[in-house]
Amino acid sequence: MQRALVRAVCGAAGLRRWRCGVRLRSTRERPPRGAPASLPQVPTAVPGPSGSRGTARGQPQPGRASAAARELWLSQRDEFPRARRGLERKPLCVERTKGSEILFGVAPCSLALTQERRNLFRLFLKQSSGSRRAVMGELVLQATARGVPVCHIPRRELDQLCRGQLHQGVCLEATPLPFKSLEDAEAPSLGHEEGRKAQLMWLVLEQIQDPMNLGALLRSAYFLGVDRVVTSRRNSCPLTPTVSKASAGAVEVFDVYSTDDLQSFLKAKTAEGWEVVGTVSKPEDVEDVPVISCLEFRWDKPIILVIGSEGEGLSLETQLLCHRMLAIPPGRALHPGIESLNVSVATGILLHSICSQKRRHGD
Repeated sequence: MQRALVRAVCGAAGLRRWRCGVRLRSTRERPPRGAPASLPQVPTAVPGPSGSRGTARGQPQPGRASAAARELWLSQRDEFPRARRGLERKPLCVERTKGSEILFGVAPCSLALTQERRNLFRLFLKQSSGSRRAVMGELVLQATARGVPVCHIPRRELDQLCRGQLHQGVCLEATPLPFKSLEDAEAPSLGHEEGRKAQLMWLVLEQIQDPMNLGALLRSAYFLGVDRVVTSRRNSCPLTPTVSKASAGAVEVFDVYSTDDLQSFLKAKTAEGWEVVGTVSKPEDVEDVPVISCLEFRWDKPIILVIGSEGEGLSLETQLLCHRMLAIPPGRALHPGIESLNVSVATGILLHSICSQKRRHGD
């Protein structure tokens, strides 16, 4: 009844299945399965002569609308797999030089180019660097001065070169950076008596394994004026590209030494008149060695600050070689499980507490 009434009204108006130039969708003409639910908007109709059907400007014949929409949808559907195939990962086409590693990040690569402590092979820059164009131009000049080839490659290949690390559009192929010999570190730069009176500080790291922690430690040591950094070779992190990035490139300008026998090294420095100072997060866990707050420590002779590994701290053998142990007093009552600081954060606090005395004495 209602359908017959609609047909009668539309027929009287000369519209039938068109109303004001817009086609009324029939229940028999539905979009193909999987096609977009809505068809493209039909332009405004242009009224025809009296008694004739309205037609749309540039509008195809009414019977062809569904076929055109289907053809458009099918053509788009065919293009999607092609687009996906274009985004598939391609094998890395950059062959690494044997024995090399990939530095990444602006600061490590720039400092490695200027310090001449590594053998360098190639500098990789991201294509269309955009806002970093000035920085990239400076890197190109540095590489040219060293005779290092510059390669512009897509970001995808840079990601693969540094295994997804944050490279800032820069990678540098270079030889690894080794530890320095401890004998070079012990070569006196001052006279014997003058050396005893000088405020010297060495930082010793026992079995620091996390490259991010090691990089942060080296960055703090360099910034705060530590004279030497010595690390135990056994169970310790090497100077990897991640260490260089975490140190903001400090490892490229700051020598790091290593030893196979940390205890013998500490005994030898004690015999030379150095004070060996350890660190502890829980004073109640230490026996036979006095523990004081870092705020109470007075720096009046050359010292060695010894930092233990993440989680375990100093080994018992190393603790017994320390003259005193330093602790950082907390600012509140602490909940169980969070009574300590990250090793790099704690070291930064201790170094600042001690090294600030050097600046005061120098005033």
